[in-house]
Amino acid sequence: MKKLIRHARFKNKIISFTITALILICTTITVVSYSVFQNYFEKSLIRSTESSLRLVSDNIDSHMANIYRLVRFCRGSSAVADYIDSNPTPGSVMSVATYDRIAEEYGNNSSSGYIPRMAVVTGNHFLQIVNATYSSTVNISGELPSQPFFTKLINAPDYDFSTGFIKDPFYKNGIQILPIVRPITYRFNSATGGCLFMELSSALFTDAFGRYRIEEDSHIYLNLPDHCYSYKDNALTEVEGFMVHETLKDAALMPDTVVSRVTDHTGTSTILVSIPIDANGCTISCSVSLRQLHTRQLFMWLAILSVVVAITFAVLLFMRRRIASEKEKNDLEYKMLQSQINPHFIYNTLNSIKWMATIQGSEGIAEMTTALAKLLKSLSKGATLNVPIREELSLLRDYCTIQSYRYGGTINVDIKVDDPAIEDCSIVKFTLQPLVENAIFHGIEPKGAGNITVHLYYENNMIRIDVIDDGVGMPREKAESILKNRTENKSDFFREFGVYNVNRRLLFEFGEPAGITISSVEGEGTVMTVRIPAKKQI
Repeated sequence: MKKLIRHARFKNKIISFTITALILICTTITVVSYSVFQNYFEKSLIRSTESSLRLVSDNIDSHMANIYRLVRFCRGSSAVADYIDSNPTPGSVMSVATYDRIAEEYGNNSSSGYIPRMAVVTGNHFLQIVNATYSSTVNISGELPSQPFFTKLINAPDYDFSTGFIKDPFYKNGIQILPIVRPITYRFNSATGGCLFMELSSALFTDAFGRYRIEEDSHIYLNLPDHCYSYKDNALTEVEGFMVHETLKDAALMPDTVVSRVTDHTGTSTILVSIPIDANGCTISCSVSLRQLHTRQLFMWLAILSVVVAITFAVLLFMRRRIASEKEKNDLEYKMLQSQINPHFIYNTLNSIKWMATIQGSEGIAEMTTALAKLLKSLSKGATLNVPIREELSLLRDYCTIQSYRYGGTINVDIKVDDPAIEDCSIVKFTLQPLVENAIFHGIEPKGAGNITVHLYYENNMIRIDVIDDGVGMPREKAESILKNRTENKSDFFREFGVYNVNRRLLFEFGEPAGITISSVEGEGTVMTVRIPAKKQI
């Protein structure tokens, strides 16, 4: 009896120790995982936002360079200088010739559509190029000097955008414009004899912003000296500036990128990414989507929960084994424990998470969890080499569902099967997923968003499968290196080896002319083509 009591006490001590250790382990995993993943998710969204903003700024900077070139022409042209010196009357030969020369330069400028009005002004006269919609009879040479912005802008040592957007002062129902005034000197001395007046349309910025895809809870801004404008519905609305709480550092970002924790114009605390544009003292900004961040945090908690559940199961099972067979060696007992953990447990756990997400109305989480569970179930089915194309496409759709949520819907995958009979034919298992993965990581991801089409159809006595992406493409040498398993970029080895390995498995299974070919055009996209015999799955 005493022996049994001692054994029970020993058993209770083991249980108490195990439970305590389990709580400490799970707590440590939760805290560390949250800290690591939270930091990773924030940096990932910040870098993605910066990448997208760079595309917007490049578009704006390209037009600003054209505008500056037109300004330099007007200030440095001998024809314009002679006009300033002579101050000829309207309609004179010199006036007409000078106007024609300016109009020619204006018409050849690819950004002139964003300049609704431009005028070379002397003391008494002016030459004006204006969109017919905003033409007026106003005497600009007499009216311009009285404008509240004129003195400040003409005396500024460089371009000055601190006036912000104003209504066109020379047309009653004018659009919002950003005024530019630069002095023009006499030809043979440095005294100011006239000026160039130019109006920049707000469309220069709204057109660029309109091409930028943002989440509903994000905001994109144009920041001018002393003015801040929020973009929405193809319009700029002036708002209060930001209250900056903290400036964040990230060595992976460009040096001129500024990331801050701020309170925005709606009173929301968020992360703001700002980069400069080629306009003195001006920047564009975008707030990071808190909804995306919260969604990723939810996925993180689900991942942590899965790990904690798995660890709990493993520890409890280990404890049971140890109490039942105390005389066995520790290493053998550990191996026996590990053999009990298999993909079916994770599959069942994911189904439980899916059930909870469905009850709580989180359809996206339920759909993604279902897709992951089906992938795990497929992995646990065994090592069958060949499967029906129907089953391969089902696995591919599950993979695409997961990637769709991961990239926030910026990647669209379309699967087209010309003849339903194709789906009954045989294919080597896991042929298509590595090709689509390669299209995402090397084609679409560097671009930011895009489309992938998987097209299956008959070609002679073969089945042809084209995996087409509209991504960044690659040079011919790169395509050849993928199929020959040669690469100088170490970081790309494993993904490219996946395509190489698929090609070798196809050749081993079906022989030539089966296999993969790659055609690509840089800047336009890539087509990976699979050819296999049209044989029914037995």
